[in-house]
Amino acid sequence: MNADTTRRTEETGTTTSGRRTTARGQSEVIAVVLLLVVVVLSLSVLVASGTTAIVETRDRAEIGAAEHAFAAFDTDVSAVAFGQSRASTDLGLRANDGEVRYHDTGWVRVVVDNETSAEAVVVNESLGTVQYRQGETTIASQGGGVWRRDGDGSVMLSRPEFHYRDRTLTLPLVSMDGETGLSSRLDSRPDGAPVQRYPNRTLGFSNPPDSGSVTVTVQSEYYDAWGRHFEAETDAIVSYDHANERVTVTFVVLPGHTTFDAGIIATSSTGELAVAGTGAYVNSYDSADGNYSQTRSADGLIQSAGDVTASGNSLVDGDVNSGGTIELQGSTTINGSVYWTKVPEPDSTKVSGEVSSSNGVQSVNPIDTFVATYAQRVRDRNDNDRTSAISDEQLTITGSSAELDAGRYYVHNVTLDGESMTLNTTDGDVTVVVRDYVKLEQGGNLTVEGDGIARLVVAGENDTTVSPTGLGSKAVNFHVGKGSAVHVPGEDSRHLRVYGNRSFNATIAGSNSNRASFDGLVYAPAGTDGSGYVYIKQGDLYGLAVTGNLTVGQYGAAHYDYGLKGKTRIRSPFSELEQLYVTVHRVRIESGS
Repeated sequence: MNADTTRRTEETGTTTSGRRTTARGQSEVIAVVLLLVVVVLSLSVLVASGTTAIVETRDRAEIGAAEHAFAAFDTDVSAVAFGQSRASTDLGLRANDGEVRYHDTGWVRVVVDNETSAEAVVVNESLGTVQYRQGETTIASQGGGVWRRDGDGSVMLSRPEFHYRDRTLTLPLVSMDGETGLSSRLDSRPDGAPVQRYPNRTLGFSNPPDSGSVTVTVQSEYYDAWGRHFEAETDAIVSYDHANERVTVTFVVLPGHTTFDAGIIATSSTGELAVAGTGAYVNSYDSADGNYSQTRSADGLIQSAGDVTASGNSLVDGDVNSGGTIELQGSTTINGSVYWTKVPEPDSTKVSGEVSSSNGVQSVNPIDTFVATYAQRVRDRNDNDRTSAISDEQLTITGSSAELDAGRYYVHNVTLDGESMTLNTTDGDVTVVVRDYVKLEQGGNLTVEGDGIARLVVAGENDTTVSPTGLGSKAVNFHVGKGSAVHVPGEDSRHLRVYGNRSFNATIAGSNSNRASFDGLVYAPAGTDGSGYVYIKQGDLYGLAVTGNLTVGQYGAAHYDYGLKGKTRIRSPFSELEQLYVTVHRVRIESGS
């Protein structure tokens, strides 16, 4: 190797064996740099992750502290609302943890909507909200409760002032007012005396409320949590208006008419109760002691808020009480006493007992709200899938008969044309909600078995047209035709109840050779001016009928079941009200020193 070659080798850093010493040195430097970069990045990630975890842990701790603090604040506000002169609450929240502010948000409205007049607003009150915000999370005191909202949903942390028990609803509404910006220390004091809104004699509000409904609506960003609380505390109807952040809970108020003192009760003071035509007959029996043939008696009772007319050779084995006039025509006979309200005085020669004036007969309010609300509830939640007799809300008769066991069912109509259906209450009550009508023709039979109670709730959204002889075409919601029967063994009417609204129309109409019969209670009061009616011709009603207008026509008979007297109470299968108490308690919230 000459000198020039040696210089070139030294200059290029290449040994005579071909290794590049300079390149190796550069690689080692790069590796060190890359290692340092990885270390720095790893440390950065660890620091960032650790910082995030620390921040999240701190935020959770602060939110948890806020929840406890607001629970204490809510207790102090309630104490002031219900009598304490003032209270001071230190939330214990450090500066910049979040902000505590008062917002004039949220309201509650209570409405009584009875069946006979316009709805009445009992209260429409602002709730007010004291709120702590930490990022996307808010903790709030509102309406006597504590709430938390994360993103789109909210939860209840402590109960609001809303109490329902034993058909009594108590609403001591806590309404807060205050400064917009608040410190961590809050002072609470009464903002005037409590105001009782219901009952309130000045406003005409008394207990029990009239039949119809009571609704409580809450508007709040925490409305979904309010709604879940209503659902947990009651069996009432809870509905949501998500677009407007509102929830409404509806309670049914049923008439205070708790006992039935007559076999025929006509509630419409503008209508008529008629016992008219050849062979029309009214008497009584007592299913508690035996069937009709064993216990029949001359103690039938007729009661009408309006006029009573008896004509032809009709016979009433019992008393007649009218809130209007009593007109006795033809060879009518009343084997009992007569009590009339409006002149002229009835013909006493046709009456075997006392004839005297009375102070009138009180009408019975309709149950339209109950019927409509219950129908919707069962439509939404029923046991249709437990039976092959119902498909797509249609009753299907396989062969010539069908049976429904214990449960709640929803169907469009019940049509039995020479067919049979059994409501078997052996294992529990059976309830069938019928959207349109019940129609039994050509020997159709509906039978109740067992010791429970069968209920037919007829909403009457659409009716059917029937043409019983002598009556003409009539639109009805419940029809028992020629040779057909609604039957309870022993004519024990206590085991079947049919409910309808104020326009519910029913006919029990057979023929001379094929009478129709019905065993049970028809409860469809029509108020003072409802148009609903029950018509009986060449058929028998064993039990009781409460309707707007009633006619016992040619060879028709109504047999009052004393087994129902004082023992039947119309009950809603979901939360109902008998007592309502609403009071407004206003509290002022300010920053403490």
